[in-house]
Amino acid sequence: MPIVPGEIAFSENGIPASPAYGDVYHSADGGLQQARNVFLQGCALPSAWQGASRFVILETGFGLGLNFLATWQAYRERPGRCARLHFISAEKHPLTQDTLARCHRAWPELSELASQLREQWPLPVAGYHRLGFDEGRVQLTLVFDDAEIALKQLDASVDAIYLDGFSPARNPDIWSPALLVQLKRLTRPGARLATWCVAGAVRQGLQEAGFNVERKPGFGHKKERLEATFTPLSPGERGWGEGAGSISIQSSAAIIGAGIAGAALARALCSRGFQVTLIERHPAPAMGASGNPAGVVRPQLALDDSFNGRLSRQAFLHTVKLIPSLVPRLTPHPSHAFDGVLQLARDEENAVHMQAMLAAHAYPVEFARWVTQEEAGEFAGVPVAAAGMYFPHGGWMTGPRVCPTLLDSCGASLTRRFTNQATRLEQTSDGWRVWANDMLLAETANVTLCSAHEAVQFANLPLTPVRGQITALPDGCLPGLNIPVTREGYVLPTRHGIGNIGASFGFDDDHAPRESDQEANAARLSRLLQLPPALDVSTLEARVSFRAATPDRLPFAGAIACDEADIRPETPLAGISRRPGLFALTGLGARGLVWGPFLAGALAARLEHEPWHLPRDLWQAIDPARFLLREARRKRT
Repeated sequence: MPIVPGEIAFSENGIPASPAYGDVYHSADGGLQQARNVFLQGCALPSAWQGASRFVILETGFGLGLNFLATWQAYRERPGRCARLHFISAEKHPLTQDTLARCHRAWPELSELASQLREQWPLPVAGYHRLGFDEGRVQLTLVFDDAEIALKQLDASVDAIYLDGFSPARNPDIWSPALLVQLKRLTRPGARLATWCVAGAVRQGLQEAGFNVERKPGFGHKKERLEATFTPLSPGERGWGEGAGSISIQSSAAIIGAGIAGAALARALCSRGFQVTLIERHPAPAMGASGNPAGVVRPQLALDDSFNGRLSRQAFLHTVKLIPSLVPRLTPHPSHAFDGVLQLARDEENAVHMQAMLAAHAYPVEFARWVTQEEAGEFAGVPVAAAGMYFPHGGWMTGPRVCPTLLDSCGASLTRRFTNQATRLEQTSDGWRVWANDMLLAETANVTLCSAHEAVQFANLPLTPVRGQITALPDGCLPGLNIPVTREGYVLPTRHGIGNIGASFGFDDDHAPRESDQEANAARLSRLLQLPPALDVSTLEARVSFRAATPDRLPFAGAIACDEADIRPETPLAGISRRPGLFALTGLGARGLVWGPFLAGALAARLEHEPWHLPRDLWQAIDPARFLLREARRKRT
């Protein structure tokens, strides 16, 4: 869905209002006071989160961010707070950074927090955007989408609800019975809800959804407001989450594979207090497909906004923010640079397709835009072979430098078992043992397979090894090339030891470099640059690695199905029995640098029953059991 930023007009008394909805963003009696009196007080905050390990708040309209900022301020100021605060908010028309800054000036006491919020403010692109504050103790999930659609796809266990938005007369969708029914699915028994709205239809909808509703004295000129407590008739009424019993919350984990996925997962789990054992058959991390000198980081967009396109877009936006926050951009050997990347059109038909895609989704130019051949050459620093799309926040990353830094950040929480080939998994009464022949490598509650196509040794996953050969380019051989250029292959700038052309695509198991692939890579260069230099490929180094591909080109992330699972055509994915504590994060194909860091954080969150980082349909699209269910349905037909 294209995201149209909200517009602000100020009423005669200076209150920010929406011209599109003909309503104000907050009460004329004071926006910050309204947030405190209606929403925090109405949900018994901050006392309700005292001593909790985590507390989850769901809001139905982010607007100016006042409810979040007031909540964050209360979280900071009150001792005995929960260990981690999750705030989830849906917003169909997010405001721009400049507009937020204009509005936030009215509340100088929030200036520090508001400034931090704006610094991380995401681009107006549909999907989930995760923002972290106070060293990760405060997590804000912004869902840029229609609220009802967002809630249908959300999975969380909610402790408090801020039911907010423009008035029902101006924006009835955000108060609809269908939206209120979703609250029933998401809310924990005993959770509290607050809203300024006392409309009869809203009260009735909340009561039908299982809330015990009370009228309370209103704020400012409003006579009344509502407080409600969720009191379902039976625990069975609530069905949040996918197979909650299949995910154990334990403090120990083993990871098999130390590529970008395994290293990122180790960091994500260690940051949550897990003791992690990382098992790798090589003597160092990133020696498989993640070990190329560097790779391209850009999204793979789709005109129809397919699962692949949506996942790629969200993972890209996350990764290009996460990596700089974790890995310093060191010189003279930087690990990444997100200064732009070009995707050239293959031909005229592809050029038309690209432009239609950009128009259909109305992406902001800060995310993606069409550039002429001449403009593309100006960005690249050298003449390129075609027009195409420019991604200002894309770039390159080098796994051999990023992965060690991620692991070093784990400190004493990480045990490295390198030069050890895991050969056997043994399930125990409370977890797993990982063996290398007769040597015990780890005894742990959870195991995650991050070992590319080698994961098939331990799980029934349709993974195919795909051979790729890259050609290394010496520094300075392409002077002037500033950013990666892609088009049925790619070329990276020839500096910092990252320059290379790639990559071949084959299904044989030959580990030795081939001259024919070197020549094919040289030919790729002529499809990328308008004036490519003549290369003597016989003098250039090559590297061969194997990616793990899936039949639908989507990764595997989640719990692995039981070998003896009884899967019928009508079985929902969430109903398939899983092997307790056994997970997969693999099948990343050629997109490991984009998908790996994001999915690692998303999977780590699921292991702790945190709110999901992806909508439900995307999690289902990457579920490791999806092909088993498809096979059962195929047999029925």
